[in-house]
Formats: sequence, structure tokens, C-alpha cells
Amino acid sequence: MTTAHRTTRHFLPELLRSPSLPTLLIISALAIGVAALVPLVGSSIATTTNGNVDRLERQRFDWQARVQERELEVAASAGLNRIETAAREELGMEEPEETRYVTVPVAAPEPRRLPARYLPQSPQGTESEPALWERFVNWALP
Repeated sequence: MTTAHRTTRHFLPELLRSPSLPTLLIISALAIGVAALVPLVGSSIATTTNGNVDRLERQRFDWQARVQERELEVAASAGLNRIETAAREELGMEEPEETRYVTVPVAAPEPRRLPARYLPQSPQGTESEPALWERFVNWALP
């Protein structure tokens, strides 16, 4: 009987001898390069985002400063002295020579109702309950 010997082929020696080895090396080099670029791209995106956030925060601070300037201008222009000066100089208004009061036959408005916590405290407990001995004396002596 003859036995046929089975020859086993190993994949690695054939791959090393095959003409596709340079292709495999190029593909692996590209994969390593891409893997090295991933953190770099992530870092670049984070840096760009941080720059945008800083720029937007500066813009927000600028707008807040402008709003505060406008509030200051409004507060300054709302003062009574400034209004009176503007009325005299710009509009030519003067104090009246004579003041007249006109009565109106309408009932006065009701006073504002405030919650109890804002009203003045009324004295509570000014009359205390008689002591025990006072009640006994009042009971004993009619």
C-alpha cells in the first residue's frame, strides 16, 4: 500500500515570497499614518472650537459693555434736573405764574391693599388675661 503524503502549505512563506508584499506594506503604512493623524485632527478641531468660543465670549463681553453704557445714558437722561433743563432750554418751557387747582367730582381711588407682612404691626395682647389669684378674688368677692 502506498500512502500519499499530504503536503501542507503555509500561508506566511508564500505571502513573503509573493509579489503582493509591497502592496501589503503600503497598505499597513497608510493605516498606521491614518491612525497617527486621528489624534492630530481631533486636537486641531478642539483648538479651533476653543478659539471660536474665546472669540464669542469676547463679543459677548463687548455687547454687555455696550448695554451697560446705554443703561447709564438712560439713567442719566431720566434725572429730574436734566428733564427740567431740557424743558427750559430745548422746549422753551417756563414755570407757571399762577397755579390753579381743579376739583373733580369723582370718588378717590381705594388705597392699595398690601399683604399683612408689609403693614405696620398692631399691638397684640395689650390686655392680658387676669392672673389666677385675680380670678379667685373676683369670684370670692361679688
